[in-house]
Amino acid sequence: MYQDDHPELVRERNKKEIEKLKPMLAVDQDTKLLDVACGIGRWADAITENIKEYCGVDFSGELIKIANERNNRENFYFYEGAATDIASVLSEHKKGTYNTVLLIGILMYVNDKDLDGFLEQLEHVCDQHAKICIREPIGLQDRLTLKDFYSNELDDEYHAIYRTRDELMKFLNVGLIKKGFHIEKEGFLFEEDALNNRKETAQYFFILER
Repeated sequence: MYQDDHPELVRERNKKEIEKLKPMLAVDQDTKLLDVACGIGRWADAITENIKEYCGVDFSGELIKIANERNNRENFYFYEGAATDIASVLSEHKKGTYNTVLLIGILMYVNDKDLDGFLEQLEHVCDQHAKICIREPIGLQDRLTLKDFYSNELDDEYHAIYRTRDELMKFLNVGLIKKGFHIEKEGFLFEEDALNNRKETAQYFFILER
């Protein structure tokens, strides 16, 4: 979604994403927010309200280091760890459950065989009343799988699974909806053609509540 070769596109997509999704989170002083695959903490930047706690987890220790350097609020925490180990990462740092969860562009990097287990862990670290925001690129017509694909934009090999909306729903039904969550809102993230520069995929979002 965020391409280094197009910094103006990066800024505009980030701005539009925050403007559209953040109001749906209803952030307030009681919010305990878990940001899975937080990167350098750009969503932490967007949370300007006084909330109870923010916890960002990312697989990249380098990105977590940057996130910690960029954000020094005393109730904002950043930890290194894999999304598929989220329960143990939180337990290791003596963290409890959360009432708001962000899954921003992470499911595309989780294999089918691991996705059910990840969502099961995620449900366990959610409060009884919780909200989950998922933003994910989806395949518009068919599933698109990239393995050992060289990306000129990233200057590296790239691995990702662009599932269709219906494919994602199968996982969400088992992992979250059958556990009491329901879809409050969903739809395509960007309305502007200039922000959708892929023919096969597009950014999609779900807001789930329990």
